[in-house]
Amino acid sequence: TVLAEHSAAATNAGAVARQVLERLPGGGADSHVSYTQDRYVFHAKRTDGITALCMADDAAGRRIPFAFLEDIHGKFVKTYGRAALTALAYAMNDEFSRVLSQQMDYYSNDPSADQINRMRGEISQV
Repeated sequence: TVLAEHSAAATNAGAVARQVLERLPGGGADSHVSYTQDRYVFHAKRTDGITALCMADDAAGRRIPFAFLEDIHGKFVKTYGRAALTALAYAMNDEFSRVLSQQMDYYSNDPSADQINRMRGEISQV
């Protein structure tokens, strides 16, 4: 059940994302998976029965999208807790889509979002 979503571009990403969610391995086991569709990669992270999914272009690699998903998962669980497991479709969309938008902007545009590159920069300054 999709509880919240946000798209920064007018694409068919939402429809493809739902197809990706349907293909995720069954069972409640935690997982980190990526699926390629054209030049985009859909990354999914399932933890404690809650799945977060994002789409990124293949140039983004895996580190930044999975850092984004980890951050989003933490904010979502902190805000909604176990209520998310029984919520209706899009029940959290009005409120949480703003969080998704803010974090998408941060992880897409702020160089400090990539901790490894930030550390490399600090080391080169020393």
